[in-house]
Amino acid sequence: MSDWVKTFRGVVLASEYDAASHMNSRMYVSRFDQATWLLLHAIGLTPTTMKERRLRVAIVRQNFQFMRELRGGELVQVRSGFLAVGDKYFRFLHQMFDDEGGAMLATCDSVAVQAALDTSQSVPLEAALRERAKAHLVTDNRPEGALPG
Repeated sequence: MSDWVKTFRGVVLASEYDAASHMNSRMYVSRFDQATWLLLHAIGLTPTTMKERRLRVAIVRQNFQFMRELRGGELVQVRSGFLAVGDKYFRFLHQMFDDEGGAMLATCDSVAVQAALDTSQSVPLEAALRERAKAHLVTDNRPEGALPG
């Protein structure tokens, strides 16, 4: 198994939280979306390479789990990795942590495919892309409450 890819680090800004100073749910999704692009970049799949190949990435399943709400001014980090890589799909996991205390705040488990821009049909992943994704396969066997590595 590989190390997790650090895919986001930031702070909850005033424009991102509600009247009770909790980060809006849309901001969790936004953070995970940004993390997805950085994870894909780690395997060489960038907006430029997709545009050149007339492809896009389509999320076909996405599950969120929220453990604790973030409040304004708190520091946050996201780490990401692939859980499975198939001929036409990859499954990846994002884990969001409180950057100060280390508590896990939320997760996002996604399955994605590449699709042709012209047909919107999924296409097989290139062998080299699959191998680069497999180099970032992860598992999460840390004890409950342990800080991310």
